[in-house]
Amino acid sequence: MSQTHTHLSLIGFMGSGKSTLGKKLAERLDRPFVDTDEEVEKMLGMPAREVFETMGESAFREAEQDALSDALRPNDPIVLATGGGTPCAEGAMEWMRRRSLVVALQPPMDVLLERLKQGQEHRPLIHDKHGKDLQRTVERMMLTRAACYGSAHVIWRQTLETAEAIDEALAGIQWRLEG
Repeated sequence: MSQTHTHLSLIGFMGSGKSTLGKKLAERLDRPFVDTDEEVEKMLGMPAREVFETMGESAFREAEQDALSDALRPNDPIVLATGGGTPCAEGAMEWMRRRSLVVALQPPMDVLLERLKQGQEHRPLIHDKHGKDLQRTVERMMLTRAACYGSAHVIWRQTLETAEAIDEALAGIQWRLEG
């Protein structure tokens, strides 16, 4: 894979920091940033939660795969932040691995839960979960996605909470891209 001419795909559970890190990486690498969740919302003309409520999860997932295909077509390299379930659709991860450097963000559970509590009402799969119910739901979903996330080219388990940690992650990913 010609690393400097490849896309960079960030995957991980909701709240793992894909969009936050993705924007910083895109700026550092001088590449466009694409967020599949935002692309789905543009495509369907409504927020994700509304899509789930009115059209169902399957319609959202179908649009998500369309957004993924559009983003990773052969063109100038981008930094892509996927939805949490995007790479876990049948064939998606294999396809992503062929077209991009795939980096999985996996912060510790306590950090993830704290992040998810902020803006939880906008996350259709957990908007009505609280306390232990939220934690059990997240643990169950993460278990079903573990093999998918684990097949990324690179796995980052840091919290990426500090500027130093973000700089370290950015430098490591940039080094990997530039070979």
